[in-house]
Amino acid sequence: MDARAVAIALAIATFTAGERAEAGVERPVFVTITGQGVLRFRLAVGITAPCDSSDNRMLFDGRLGPGRYRWDTGAREVCYQYTSRALPDSDWSESRVISTTTRAGPLEIVLSTD
Repeated sequence: MDARAVAIALAIATFTAGERAEAGVERPVFVTITGQGVLRFRLAVGITAPCDSSDNRMLFDGRLGPGRYRWDTGAREVCYQYTSRALPDSDWSESRVISTTTRAGPLEIVLSTD
């Protein structure tokens, strides 16, 4: 095998190994809802606002009550939005695009219904 073929094979192996490693990453996002009410929450993989854009891949769009929730996103960035307790179907927050990893670890989103 000549040096050029070895270099090409190494480049292909390096590239595909990186893809496989990234594909297996869960990149969890944790959402904690505090308070007594229910709100609506959207979580999408992607960097486009609003979060329900067709450029994103929706992971969740529904109601959440008090508790802690987890989504394995497999992505570097996500977009999220939420509503208020008073108007759970129409009072959407601004879309927020954020990295799924922080210096402290996985992304933690805490929202209050109070």
